[in-house]
Amino acid sequence: MHARRKTFPAFADVAAVAEIWPWGEVASVEEVASRLEHQFPANLVEAAIWKVVGEAAAQGHLLLDLEQFTLSRTLLLALLHPSASVLVPSPLPDTLLPEPDTQPKAPVSHTPLALVPGPTFDASRLPEPQREQFHRNLRAVEQVLAGAQQTQVAKDAGIPRSTLSRLVKRTKLLGTIACVPYGSYTRKTAMHPAFQECIRRLYLLPTRLSMTAIREHTEMQHVAARLSEETGKPVKLPSYAQVRKEVQRLKMEPELVAVREGAKSVPRERESASSFALSIPAPALLT
Repeated sequence: MHARRKTFPAFADVAAVAEIWPWGEVASVEEVASRLEHQFPANLVEAAIWKVVGEAAAQGHLLLDLEQFTLSRTLLLALLHPSASVLVPSPLPDTLLPEPDTQPKAPVSHTPLALVPGPTFDASRLPEPQREQFHRNLRAVEQVLAGAQQTQVAKDAGIPRSTLSRLVKRTKLLGTIACVPYGSYTRKTAMHPAFQECIRRLYLLPTRLSMTAIREHTEMQHVAARLSEETGKPVKLPSYAQVRKEVQRLKMEPELVAVREGAKSVPRERESASSFALSIPAPALLT
């Protein structure tokens, strides 16, 4: 509620909230918003209403017991006149007494949980087939680390026993990333960096070229001709398999995928709780 008191550029345009919600009138935020929805966007109207409610609560002019009710779009509220007496909340106790512990305490287990070591991995950025395979591998490894029989786990998961054994060993060493298909294997590519840069540039074109179109593009041929001239030796174009592997590697980078798909902005991690709170037009939209 305190975060909603911060002003925003469009608040001055939606300042008609005070006119259509008279002092002392009992109404819900949903009802007040419906009175202005034909004049302004719904999200701006509701944000302005919650700002007015937040200011009234901070000044002690919100006729609502916040200790008894949870704010929602349908909760009935009333704004008191600025000249009205301030509603002071109940004072805090002078001392805090510990609550009696009436629930029986569960016995503490000294057996450590068999957790997968190392950092976690965000599988949401993987393509659907790879994501399903990652979760299958991770479930199988967790079952083995929890004490299940490796032969039975491999049979149930449809994974060769030798592959599961290798997955368990690599997961203990590298963490969850070992369960990603080809995620923990690194091998130097024989492709010239100039071809890699060209593939990256063609991959980001708005036309969204296919792997075959990238391999047969004239720019790839120009790069091969330039390298042949510089080295004095004939340089062949990368094979279709090499181009496919390079494109698959590019698909693992969320920023490049966002640019290729024409996203309005590059996705980034949430930076602070304050920015998250301010990104929500109204507290009632939190679900």
